Amino acid sequence: MQNQYQTEKAKIVEIKKENDNINLYKLKFENRKYRKNFIFNPGQMMELSIPGFNEAPFAYCGSIYDKKYIEVCVRKVGELTTKMHEMKIGDIVGIRGPYGNGWPTDKIKNKKILIVAGGIGIIPFRSLIKSYCSTKSGNMQIFYGARDKEELIFKNEIKDWCKNIELNITLDKGVESNISGISCNIGLITTLFDKTKVDASGVALVCGPPIMCKFVVNKLKEKGFKDSDIYLSLERRMECGIGVCEHCAVGPYYVCKDGPVFSWEQLKRIKGVI
Repeated sequence: MQNQYQTEKAKIVEIKKENDNINLYKLKFENRKYRKNFIFNPGQMMELSIPGFNEAPFAYCGSIYDKKYIEVCVRKVGELTTKMHEMKIGDIVGIRGPYGNGWPTDKIKNKKILIVAGGIGIIPFRSLIKSYCSTKSGNMQIFYGARDKEELIFKNEIKDWCKNIELNITLDKGVESNISGISCNIGLITTLFDKTKVDASGVALVCGPPIMCKFVVNKLKEKGFKDSDIYLSLERRMECGIGVCEHCAVGPYYVCKDGPVFSWEQLKRIKGVI
């Protein structure tokens, strides 16, 4: 019987500092055969472990077309993530996964896509964005909100994203500023719905703090989006990844096995889900 907790060794080959608390890591599996056959879907999760420091779930955030490396963005908030921030190029971590369903790429193909991301909620979208930019197909619009300019991540990539994507950035506080040639709105992410036209015949993909998701869903409904065309990632609720610990139970679902991506049609009757 296969050990569900078995990890694959992955070497850190590149580290990029995104802000004071977040690093972007490029990892390479040590096992060549495993590396060659590895695939994941945008929005799926991994479990990353360091011996002696436990493990935690993270979103894959590299392109699905990159067959050499996987990427993960890590915010320093606890023992494991602090240790990860202390590691250097050449160090080894354990990876198991992928877990979950990811974004519904088959259902959203050839449709207008609206991404609404708050804070680190942009991380689970990076894989979809990079994969989209590689194919340059369809239409994508992004609403990206952060507390302030310093909290924004992937700032060095935004200019490339804008070649194929309509990107709208808003900051909760601060003064009007410019990020890679993009003028930033000042205000909560919901204010973008009053300033920017959205196509309710498309699909909306949402990830961010629960309170943000609640008000964003209300805005999407106001604009005419169907419940079945609104998708949310509950990746913040992920735990073991395999449905054993039951900590991720939401109504009749396990986030790690049935999600982390759900349609609002599935979630709207579950009290306190967002």
